[in-house]
Amino acid sequence: MSEVVIKNAGTGDIAKVNPQGYLKVTAVTEPLQDHACDTGIAQKYNINTGDITLTNATKTSVMYIKNTSTTGDLVITALIYNLGNSTGGSGDCKIDVIRNPTTGHIITNANNVLVGAGIEANQNFGSANILSGSFFKGASGETATNGSVTISTRSASNTGRIFVSLGSVTIPAGSALGIDYTPPTGNTSQIVQFAAACYLATEDVGEP
Repeated sequence: MSEVVIKNAGTGDIAKVNPQGYLKVTAVTEPLQDHACDTGIAQKYNINTGDITLTNATKTSVMYIKNTSTTGDLVITALIYNLGNSTGGSGDCKIDVIRNPTTGHIITNANNVLVGAGIEANQNFGSANILSGSFFKGASGETATNGSVTISTRSASNTGRIFVSLGSVTIPAGSALGIDYTPPTGNTSQIVQFAAACYLATEDVGEP
């Protein structure tokens, strides 16, 4: 049987194998979303609507994300809901994550989010990489999007920060994610923000 040698061409070092036949290695492991932020890859992003003031208690489309990249799937690892104090509101609020919405004022009005497609969305501050896609925010009075509800959150705490860890939700090119928000009953004014932590699963990053 021929022998296989693994050798570092730069230093001449040869990989070692123990008596049980295991290759001896030193490894560094990290989640894909953190690896995506490494220099030379720099495909980790934050999308944030910025402040949205809702003046009623009607369900409203507040966030829309569509991936148009030709280099990878957009992987959402977490959603963050920042809910300010409600004037006149009491009881639960409700947040629905929508799979592949295609209609609604949030799409036709096309108001860009505060942080999304520009380099400011890249979590590697030395990178000029940007996302390719549509990233819109909603406003009071805009109708909710169509599509099917895939994640629904009802919270008796209608203020504060809600962090939803997703592991990974994959949005291939041409697919979209929307968020609808229903303020607490009686609300006449509430400032909210919605954000998504994500990365683009390019060949350099790897598959989720």
